[in-house]
Amino acid sequence: MVIWGLFALNTEAQEAIRITKTNLETNFREHLTFTLSAEGSADIVKAELFYQIVGQVASARNEAEFTPGKTIQAKFRFDQTDPTNYMPPGTELEYWWKLSDANGKTLKTDKQKLLYLDNRHEWQTLESKRLTLYWYDGSADFGKRLFDRANLALDTLESDVGVTVEHPIRIFIYGDHQDLLDAVSTAAKDWTGGQAFADFGVVVIGISTDQLDWGLKAMTHELSHLVIHQATNNTYGGQLPTWLDEGIAVYNENKKELDEDFRSILDTAVKKNELMSLRSLASPFPTDSMKANLAYGESGAVVKFIIDTYGTAAMAKLLKIFAEGALPDEALQQALGVDMVGLDNAWRTSLGLPPLPGTTPPASSPKATPEKITPPETPTIVPAPAQKRNPLASLPCCGGLLPLLGLGWVAGLAMKRR
Repeated sequence: MVIWGLFALNTEAQEAIRITKTNLETNFREHLTFTLSAEGSADIVKAELFYQIVGQVASARNEAEFTPGKTIQAKFRFDQTDPTNYMPPGTELEYWWKLSDANGKTLKTDKQKLLYLDNRHEWQTLESKRLTLYWYDGSADFGKRLFDRANLALDTLESDVGVTVEHPIRIFIYGDHQDLLDAVSTAAKDWTGGQAFADFGVVVIGISTDQLDWGLKAMTHELSHLVIHQATNNTYGGQLPTWLDEGIAVYNENKKELDEDFRSILDTAVKKNELMSLRSLASPFPTDSMKANLAYGESGAVVKFIIDTYGTAAMAKLLKIFAEGALPDEALQQALGVDMVGLDNAWRTSLGLPPLPGTTPPASSPKATPEKITPPETPTIVPAPAQKRNPLASLPCCGGLLPLLGLGWVAGLAMKRR
């Protein structure tokens, strides 16, 4: 893709430095090449290209290649073959030039925007104020079903969890496994089925046309991670316990009941009194597929218990407190009136199980909320803070990479979501 144009200039600098031509050429996963021609009354001695991800604070400054003189042709090439420079499809950039001459005069152009797309495919799109869905393989009905499910997922996060989307999300549906791997970071594994990039507001996922039912759930799961991550990201270094992060994503797949793969193993663990504690599930989940599925099932069930028992306002308050940097026990105590052990025991009591060994049973079970209550305010989704790293480096969502399950691309894997 090639973009031509002229930038708006600072009128005071027009006589000293004048831009005569600009150009931007992009080739997905290969390069972005910015070029500029300019002339001045004195030698132009410095040409810099600045860029930043829309919605982020951090920006990057880069010295362009050129030969100083009264007439220059400057170029900066952003190498996309370098894994540290990776940008997912759907990245929105702002960029601008700054030129300086030998007399100390400078010129700074207005910011321009670029939507960096995978130009190897002919994308179909559906768009709302909150999200845009891109797909190239499949009918209009295929895209519409995914689009409607994504909007329903955002509705559920707003009504039941208390978070809303402030910056539009872009979802890219790849219909072929190799196409997907060619689009995501080289750090992704061969079994990767999708990836959420919270800092970029992008979900990239592989969904074949004959596995739409699986894709609807998988997309919802990763989309939930992205929205929750943005809503609770903070400068204090704290993060959600894994059971809450994954539990919200599992709950959003089907708010009425757990996925059957999780439900059966959870039911068995309840009957045998072999549930894992929430404290143990606050860290990354087990790698063993059976234990991992139990961890997902427990997490989804606990999130449903919180929403059904304490109400949506309490869940919204809980996430808002996490967004302020609170530790898990502190956040739970302020929002629900119990710490992690107390919540665990309250949930166990609702299942007819004894309290955790060595702990005191709850004095009384929380009173169930007959109707969900709408929170008076929802936590604000804020951009990721500036970090001391390449601002264009990818950051997968809290849920990490999504394995290829149900797609028919990799067989024999038991765990459906990671």
